[in-house]
Amino acid sequence: MRITNLMMANNAMQNIAENQEKIAKLRNQVSTQKQFQTASENPVQASASLSLRSNLRTLESYSDTANITSNWMNTTDYALNQLEEIGVQASNLILRGLNDSLSNSERFTALATEMNGLIEKAVELGNSSVNGQYIFSGYQLNQKPFTLGVDTLTTLLDYQGNNFNPTTITYDGDTGSMQRSLGPDQMVTMNMPGRPSIEAFIQDLISASTALTQGNIHSVSVPPAPSTLQEALTKVKSSADAINANRTSNGARMRQVESASNFLETVKIETKSLLSQKEDTNLAEGIALLTNQQTTFQAVLEVSQRAISALSLFDYMR
Repeated sequence: MRITNLMMANNAMQNIAENQEKIAKLRNQVSTQKQFQTASENPVQASASLSLRSNLRTLESYSDTANITSNWMNTTDYALNQLEEIGVQASNLILRGLNDSLSNSERFTALATEMNGLIEKAVELGNSSVNGQYIFSGYQLNQKPFTLGVDTLTTLLDYQGNNFNPTTITYDGDTGSMQRSLGPDQMVTMNMPGRPSIEAFIQDLISASTALTQGNIHSVSVPPAPSTLQEALTKVKSSADAINANRTSNGARMRQVESASNFLETVKIETKSLLSQKEDTNLAEGIALLTNQQTTFQAVLEVSQRAISALSLFDYMR
């Protein structure tokens, strides 16, 4: 086949264009540090990359859920721990009140007042929240679970024979348990409703306060007494044990969440590493390839220049 001058010129121009395109592609890879910009450039790698990115988004979603659940459970653990401390303080107060050398006036002015302070603190802990959501309300996240009030329908007599209305506790939440997914087929209960454990605990503290106010120590002397101080001690210890059991259960679920969270972080790191292998450019290799391609382009320019210049009419005329 005869090679015409036009064919030589066209080939030279095509070679120049192809080298320029390769240089532009390599420059883009080096500047973006990505092997490709569109799926059409590398369909196989792009498909694998999209699959990995989808998996990574799923892992991120599970990880976010684990973090929220962990934060919720840590707040629950803190509240239950503080309620246990209140149980210890309340038991010590009741034991002091059971001392026969103490007068009813001292029980009322000192111990009952301090017990009321513990009740208010217990209610405050029962109304703990995370990001404006109450953790002991069951499904009623926006409803404050515990409210202290006065039983206006019941009138009792204090140690001096004066009328008073006992304190009441109202629970406005429900007993719903919220399940959260930490991965495929891995569910955990995030919350712990305030009924019955915390509500019963606060009610037992109220019974102890009432007994101290009435001066009912070992036997009922002023009917209708909700509880004697001796009975209140037994109830407070029992309800505090229930709080401890709930905290133990919450702690076990916290360890489950922590283990799942650590596993998710490990898988996320591995997935990101695989994604980097599919998408990212080796910078040193990319620069070397770019330098080599630029050298090749300069050679193509020189050869093409000579080939085209040889076709000049003026060269034939000299």
